[in-house]
Amino acid sequence: MRKSGFTLIECLIGLTLSLLIVTAGLELYARAQRAFQRLKEREEAGQAALASLDRIRIDLLHAGLGLVPEIGFGLVEAAEAIAGELRTTSLERTLKLAAEARAGDALLALVSTAGITAGQQVALHDAAAGEVRTIAAVEPGAVLIDAPLERGYEPATAALALLERVTYYLDGPARILRRKVNASPAQPLLESAAAAAWSLDPAAHLVRVRIELDIEGAHPHETTVFLKNAALAHAR
Repeated sequence: MRKSGFTLIECLIGLTLSLLIVTAGLELYARAQRAFQRLKEREEAGQAALASLDRIRIDLLHAGLGLVPEIGFGLVEAAEAIAGELRTTSLERTLKLAAEARAGDALLALVSTAGITAGQQVALHDAAAGEVRTIAAVEPGAVLIDAPLERGYEPATAALALLERVTYYLDGPARILRRKVNASPAQPLLESAAAAAWSLDPAAHLVRVRIELDIEGAHPHETTVFLKNAALAHAR
C-alpha cells in the first residue's frame, strides 16, 4: 500500500511551479511600478511645464507696462525674441534727476539711488527725444552710466525710467530653462526641457511659446500671449 504524502519529485515540481508563479508576479509588479513611475514623472513634468508657461505668460502680459513714451520713441521694445532668448522689458520704477544732465555727462545726479544696482538700464527722455544707458556703478546720490549722454536733460522736464529686463533661455547641456532678471544670476525655471522656442509677430503683438520636455511620452506645451501694453503704446 502506498503511504500518504508527496514524493520528492512531486515536491520539486510543486516548488518549481510556485517559483514560476512568484517570479511572474514579481515581474508583473515591477513592470507596473515602472509604468506608474513613468506616468508620475510625465505628470509632474507636465505640471512643471504648465507652471513655467504661466510664469512666462505673466511676464509677457507685464511687458511694456509703464513704458508708453519709451516704446513710442523707439527706445525699448516690450518683448524681443532673438538669438535663442525671449526678453521682456517693463518699468521697475521711475527716477528723478537731482541736477541738470548735460550732453557728454556720464554721471547722473539722482534724488534717490535706493534699490538701483549696476547692470540695470535706465531710459531718459523729454518731450523731444531720449536714450537708454546701462548703469555701470552706483555712487552716493548718483549713478555712473556706460556711455556719455548724447543730449542734455532738465530735472523739471526729463523722465527717467529704471527698466526691468527679464530674459528666458534654454541651458542646453543642462536641459534647464532659465529665467534671468536684469543682471542677477539666472535661476532655473524648468528642468528636463528638451527644447524651448518662441516667436514674435510685431504687427499683431503676439508671442508664441513652445516647450518640449525630455520625458518619454510627454507632449509639447504651448501658449500664445497678446502684448497688450505694446499694442496700447503703438496705438497712441
